[in-house]
Amino acid sequence: MRDENRTPRRRVAVIGAGITGPLLSVCLVRLGFEVDLYEAYVRRAQDVGSFLNLAPNGRAVLERLGLADRVLEQGVPAGSIAFANHRGRALVRNPERTTNIMRGELSGALREAATDSGVKLHTAKRLVALAENHDGDWRLGFEDDTHAEADLVLGCDGVNSTTRRLLLPDAPRPAYTEVVGSGGRARLGASELPVDGRFHMVFGLRGFFGYQVVSPGEVWWFENHQETDERSFAELAAIDDARWVAALADRHRPDPAVVRRILNASTGPVGRWPVHEVPPLRTWHRGSAAVLGDAAHAVAPHLGAGAALGMEDAYELALALYEHPTPQRAFTAFEESRRERVEAMAKQARQTGAVMTPDKWITRVIRDLMLPMAIKQGVRKGTEAYSYRPSPWPVRTG
Repeated sequence: MRDENRTPRRRVAVIGAGITGPLLSVCLVRLGFEVDLYEAYVRRAQDVGSFLNLAPNGRAVLERLGLADRVLEQGVPAGSIAFANHRGRALVRNPERTTNIMRGELSGALREAATDSGVKLHTAKRLVALAENHDGDWRLGFEDDTHAEADLVLGCDGVNSTTRRLLLPDAPRPAYTEVVGSGGRARLGASELPVDGRFHMVFGLRGFFGYQVVSPGEVWWFENHQETDERSFAELAAIDDARWVAALADRHRPDPAVVRRILNASTGPVGRWPVHEVPPLRTWHRGSAAVLGDAAHAVAPHLGAGAALGMEDAYELALALYEHPTPQRAFTAFEESRRERVEAMAKQARQTGAVMTPDKWITRVIRDLMLPMAIKQGVRKGTEAYSYRPSPWPVRTG
């Protein structure tokens, strides 16, 4: 129940304008907070990143806020997810409806929704300092030597969160999962692959491959494979796109021919990244500042759950801050309500990753023997994970 005696408006600084940050900002403004959203980069959000597969729980948040149609306008629905092994044999189909969307398009649409709601967006503001004042509010310092003040600071700045490092210096650092991911687009003949409305997943011998034909001749794809030695973003970016794609095509030579057809038809830039995770923190807050989303609990990407979990966090934290009389009580209630779910999702993501990208031949042999049963169990667990329903919203959305 909301405490009517408290100060009705508070200044909030949200750090990071990817996906979680803009959505959190929309929620807070609708609940009467004054929000400044700070983003380290100045480039257009639409120009950033590959695509992601947004799970039904993420869409449920957007629908509750009345934003789904607007925000997912550039997305491509997938009516099911079809799994196959390295021989091309169909294993099982997950009937869950998901949405593939370019990460930048999703972020850009959420930023527009935030600014339309009254959020003040500041770009080229890279956080470098965070100090708590004697009265409990915060002074923020940015790389360009400017400063800002806020009553609350909420870090939504991802797996390599500066907010987490400054706020919770003893928190665990991101851990490399020994997996490298990449993704891009391909152009085939309009009749080569059907637009069947499915997201296809292939468990290859030496890597995992996923794709969807989003329109006649246009395919969005991603690939994950095992690499024991970590390479930085910069090292991976330095590799020529054509050389990277050729290496992937060679890696997937034993797998269904469609994988190589798509890779060899790749066009435009190919994104690639080392995959990290952040184990759920012991605490996600200090005083009237907190981290959420990937900044608090970056799970491995093998469930496609990271963006949706961040959306859940944004929605539920905004409600907690609205309903509780102090930020500390709100943060404590929020963490207690989220911890079990986040830890379960992190565990499931690690288990799924072990199946998707085994590192030893004997592991691959065992995997392939157990794969049909493992995938069916994974689909069941995925359905449970997607079953999240947002808490009731206290005011009319609009």
